[in-house]
Amino acid sequence: MKCFYAHIQTLTSRQRWRQTEDVGLPSCLRVCTKLKGKISHLSSLDAAETDKLSAVYDELCTTINVMGQDHKEYISNIYDEEEVVKKYYNKTVLDILELWSSCASATVDLMIPLVEQYWENQSEFEQLAKKISNTCTACVKFTAMTVNLTEHPIPENCGSDVKEKATQEMNNTADTLSRLIQAAIKTSLKVSEDSLLDMTMWLLFSVHHVAQNVLQPKDKPTTESKEEEGTKETEQEKKDPEPVKESTDVTASLNNLLTQLDALQMELSNQYVIEKNEQNTEGGETDDSCKNDQQAINKLANVYTGVVDEICENGKVTVCIDDPNGSDATIYNKPDVYTEVANCSLGSCPMKDRDTWLDEIPLTSDQVLVSDVYVVRNGPLRTSAEVEIDFTYVPLSSTKNKTIKVIAKEDGEWKEVQTVNEESDESSAHLSFKTKCLEAFTAFVEILSETCDVTPEETTFTSEVNPDVKVIFSAGLVAETKQIKMKGGGESQKMAVSDAVEIRMDGECDDTENISVQVFMDDEEDQDSQLVVIRFKEGKVQVLDKSHCRLKKDRNLFLVETKGVWGARMRKIFLNMRDTVKKEFQLIFGLVQLCNICTFIDDSQRNKEEGSFFVWIECIDKNMIRDDVENKEKAGLIEVKQSRSKDITLRQKQTLILKVDGQVKLRLADPPDAFKITYLIGADNHVNIPMEVHRDQEKIPYAAFAFYEEDCAHPFHSVNIPVRDLSELPTDEITAKTFNKNNESNNLREQMKQKEEAARKMLSHDSIMNLSRVLSERDGRMLGVQLGVSESWTANAKDECDRDILRTNFRVLCEWRGKAARAAMVDFLISSLKTVGRIDLANVVSEVYKNGRGLSKLDFD
Repeated sequence: MKCFYAHIQTLTSRQRWRQTEDVGLPSCLRVCTKLKGKISHLSSLDAAETDKLSAVYDELCTTINVMGQDHKEYISNIYDEEEVVKKYYNKTVLDILELWSSCASATVDLMIPLVEQYWENQSEFEQLAKKISNTCTACVKFTAMTVNLTEHPIPENCGSDVKEKATQEMNNTADTLSRLIQAAIKTSLKVSEDSLLDMTMWLLFSVHHVAQNVLQPKDKPTTESKEEEGTKETEQEKKDPEPVKESTDVTASLNNLLTQLDALQMELSNQYVIEKNEQNTEGGETDDSCKNDQQAINKLANVYTGVVDEICENGKVTVCIDDPNGSDATIYNKPDVYTEVANCSLGSCPMKDRDTWLDEIPLTSDQVLVSDVYVVRNGPLRTSAEVEIDFTYVPLSSTKNKTIKVIAKEDGEWKEVQTVNEESDESSAHLSFKTKCLEAFTAFVEILSETCDVTPEETTFTSEVNPDVKVIFSAGLVAETKQIKMKGGGESQKMAVSDAVEIRMDGECDDTENISVQVFMDDEEDQDSQLVVIRFKEGKVQVLDKSHCRLKKDRNLFLVETKGVWGARMRKIFLNMRDTVKKEFQLIFGLVQLCNICTFIDDSQRNKEEGSFFVWIECIDKNMIRDDVENKEKAGLIEVKQSRSKDITLRQKQTLILKVDGQVKLRLADPPDAFKITYLIGADNHVNIPMEVHRDQEKIPYAAFAFYEEDCAHPFHSVNIPVRDLSELPTDEITAKTFNKNNESNNLREQMKQKEEAARKMLSHDSIMNLSRVLSERDGRMLGVQLGVSESWTANAKDECDRDILRTNFRVLCEWRGKAARAAMVDFLISSLKTVGRIDLANVVSEVYKNGRGLSKLDFD
């Protein structure tokens, strides 16, 4: 079965679906049959047998999920082609229904003895119970998505056996579910509650689904009629009641199931069956069993809703869709709407599109994002009943005691979500809301400004939040009345020594006119310090002293006079610390975040033989870096040694450009010229790049990653990973060689000079002649091809050298070397020798090269 899903990944969607029909389904049915046979003879269950069974169920679950994905990708074609649809309803649907029943039996048959007999060592069997439950629910979901006659009615002239098969398998599954519920009640739900209730709920959903959408499918309502459907049906029933159907094909199995469901509801409600028995004894026995299929199916529909609500409200089972890429966003739904949400998933918006999404979100200057921008993949999400959306946000210090809000895109329009639930603990902070329609969403906090209308005459503003903060706008600052927004003095803006004041105005103002700002500060005289004003304007931070602006003091109140509209903070600093203060101001005021750029190799997806690998590059907040790197290591992402950047400051929404060069190429259908990382505080700020080694002697012998700020020609950080490290070393031993122009030392330049001199000696005529002596004819020809010398050129050289092997090899190496030797060429020669199988010669060349000389005959003795 492993071969099945490994093989189909290389096929087209049509071929994969054909493999599912002809190979996957029969294979899964055989596995279920074998499992049922094995379980029936199981007399004991030890740790070794548990591991074997876990592996079988896990593989079966994976195969079913792969088949479900194949159906999702090919579904539109199934119903368009006559031959395909005939095969689908005449054979495939019958196999799926049989697999549904068979898988239910193969999982329940082991779950029952597991909870009744073998659960004394709970930890030993907990993983097995989870695997069993996952397999069962995977098959149920596969069945619900592939067999739905309401959505896709059976065409004429095919599918005559579908309802008969559905009846047979529904009876089997209903009986299987009844046995599972009996076991659950017998153990009082004290063992493996999550797995047991999860299986129960999804099997019940499947029986309900087959009853409603296979045995008695309704006409698919149009979009316009959905809201009126329930009312019209009720009125029609009053006028012309439908005669009761007398069929009893599923009545017995559903009556038995309904009895068990009644008992389960009482168990979940902390009531006991004995209470009902006492009630029945007092009032006499009442026979409330259904008389025919129609009654049984209708009653099941009512009971189904109550049981599922009870299980979900119990809190022990969570029905959700997580982001497969790992972002912290989840869709919580009840099974009823599974088929509506199954193709959707939530996740962070693609990094390449993040700046576009940010430009689209209608936020004001007072609103600050506190989460990633999440989008619905394969959306939009549209459901008949509400689903709950849960995601994480970042509680910033400036958002303390502020209401976190959510803005969502629905039907192409961004709207604020009215009801949002907030939950946080020491490790994480979550927001959740309910919706029926969704395309994208994010969270923000609104830190309201105070407003002031500034007139052409002198205007004075005193803060209501902090009366110590006062701003005087000189006459002539504006030509007409303008509204100015200000923040200042509140606890959230209190930093270092004085209050902080932020002033913003839309439109032009006269920068030659003065603004006076009064702030409060505890002042202590110190001859080694000075009073300064820190001003942030037009993206730049300035440190102003008395020579740049007027400072007046009245006890602990300071009045600052300067020009322009600005945000200011007054602070006492030690002399000669202006650069430090500028950086500190930006960090404390939230203008930038301190980060490091880290480079990781994905150990789980590295293929040394093919030379393929994934590089994960991420901007990580400095205060989170230790935990983040440790968590990534547990997930198989190993940080490349010596690749971490120095501390850098990044602004919210700042975009970095990443360029890749060297001995690698991108494994992408449409590779971009460069990658973008648009930074958001606390969000997922990474790119994951699929690559492979690609030799090119004209390029540097590294996998090179250079990081630029937008509109900047020079990189501020670079990482160079030797190709030999990528193709040969274990992941945790890969080391980057970083050459940063900004801090390159004289010692490093000297080392490079020595390396170039050693390359000239290694590739001198005498040296390559000695290498040519130990190469066979085949070695020389293959090495020439690897180095970029064509076989036709080598053949001509061989003829000109009278077929002399030594002279031919020498001419090939000289042709490759050209007129000048470079250090990169030696690394290329070493890797090429290894590629053609002469690792011994490569090791000799490498060792001699380290010693800074050329090859001699003695080196090969």
